[in-house]
Amino acid sequence: MVHKRPNIKLWPLFLFLLVSCTSFKAYFNTFYNAEEFFQKAEIIRKKSESDKLPQSALDHYEKVIQKSRFILDEYPDISFRNDALLLIIQSHYYRKEYPEVKIALSELSNEFGQRSLIDYNYWSAMVKWKEGKTQPAINSLIGLLDYEINSSIQSKIYLSIAEIYFEQNINDKSMDYLELAAEKITERSEKGQIYFRIAELSFDQKDYDRSVKAYRQTIKNSQIKKRIQLSHLKIVQIYRLQNKFDLATTTIKNMLIDENYQSIYGALELELAKLYQIQGMNEESVSRLENIVQDYPRTQESAESSYLLGENSLINDRDYETSLRYFSTVRSEYKSSLFIKSAQVKIKEINAYLKLSKEYEVWLNAVSLKDSIDYNSDIKNQENISKMLYGLAELEALHFSNNDSAIVFLDELINLETKSKLFSKALYMKSVILENLNNYDDSKIIKQLIIDEYPQSDYAYAIMKSDPAFSSKQKTSYDILIKAEKQWDKNQILALDVYKSIVNSDTTSESGLNAAYFLAYNYDYYFTRPDSAKKFYDWIIKYHNSSDQAKPSKVRLAFITKILNDNNKQ
Repeated sequence: MVHKRPNIKLWPLFLFLLVSCTSFKAYFNTFYNAEEFFQKAEIIRKKSESDKLPQSALDHYEKVIQKSRFILDEYPDISFRNDALLLIIQSHYYRKEYPEVKIALSELSNEFGQRSLIDYNYWSAMVKWKEGKTQPAINSLIGLLDYEINSSIQSKIYLSIAEIYFEQNINDKSMDYLELAAEKITERSEKGQIYFRIAELSFDQKDYDRSVKAYRQTIKNSQIKKRIQLSHLKIVQIYRLQNKFDLATTTIKNMLIDENYQSIYGALELELAKLYQIQGMNEESVSRLENIVQDYPRTQESAESSYLLGENSLINDRDYETSLRYFSTVRSEYKSSLFIKSAQVKIKEINAYLKLSKEYEVWLNAVSLKDSIDYNSDIKNQENISKMLYGLAELEALHFSNNDSAIVFLDELINLETKSKLFSKALYMKSVILENLNNYDDSKIIKQLIIDEYPQSDYAYAIMKSDPAFSSKQKTSYDILIKAEKQWDKNQILALDVYKSIVNSDTTSESGLNAAYFLAYNYDYYFTRPDSAKKFYDWIIKYHNSSDQAKPSKVRLAFITKILNDNNKQ
């Protein structure tokens, strides 16, 4: 057997090819891993609803940077260097490392020049935005649209401009560019995602026509079943908000017999209940709400239904016990319900009303027995009676939607034998209620009375500010307070006199209270005149004992009184 001697001349070529293949494989694996980490980071970033990225995404971007840098350092002749630099730029950008982005952009420009012009200008514009150069960033991005670029890059630019405008609260322009982006994007799921964002933004801005169109496009393009169902539900809600009650009702009833919408049956039933409520079909509404609580327990819908049933029992039936029961079940129905806080507030309001109502009954009995000890005792506590009456009126008018009862309580307060500190406040509330009831003539009479009798009050100021038809030659306490504040910077001694003039002439308004507390505080801490501070702390407690300023005033008054007494003993 003859053995052929190997060709020694071919060995260098073989070794070169072997090394090259090994080197390329290592390069390829590194680049593949960099891209893989980048895609993982992007998925996390796009799912995140916060500006602060999860640590996992930040870690992935860091690995992208490390592996891409390795490629650039170890393989200077590889054709994928442009891609590696772009991965580095994007990763630094999403990690908010903008100086590093600029360095990588310089590398990109120096190495690839015109070939990288689009990428360079785009990411430079994005950095400008993050550095606070909003308009230059927008101008740079718009300028890129003049180049011959494909639809994918166009949509990317439109989305970025939309994001910048959204950050600036220029929502109309933001949505305009979102729509342009959606038109350019060919991939259905991404198109559906953009239209869904347009729909939600438009809904928040109460641009319902635009929102409906966007929701329909979401339904057409989205591949996420939950999002499609939510879009259908939102369209129905918009119909309700647009007073298209028949269309909304018909649409809901058709969806309720379609098994494709089974997962949102509860939400649809709730919408139907709201439609009945709006149209004055109270029995039908209550029946639907009760069915939701029974058929869809421990859901968002049952929690909201419990709240609405509580409101119905409170406002329409005046059944406080039943109302309390419904409001108390909101939390147990759904622990994350948006109605929990509102339900808790309602519970407090009802309990406060029941307490005041008992006090009111006691007072009425005392009034009917004018010679009784209880009645005489109440006469001596007119302020407590006025607070009770005003509290009932406020709850009825502002929280229970019962203006007629509110006026009854206000009239009883106004007609007390001794004028209360709440007299002007009661007059003002009555004028507002009458205006809401379209009784403008009586409201006007009361407003004029406030201006004539309490020209310095905050209520007089509010009336004159809202209606130029009312005027007073005398300045209000609010006007004088503004003057005192301006004077303080120029001449504190003169300013103190102005503050004192408010306190001496006005014991009822918020402006008078603010002036008194300003004087007390400055005499206490700034001028170190405890006797003067004590005078104004006393004034606050006497005329505004339930105010926010009263509590710190009482604390300081006790301290100052002790100091002054100790000094007198020495």
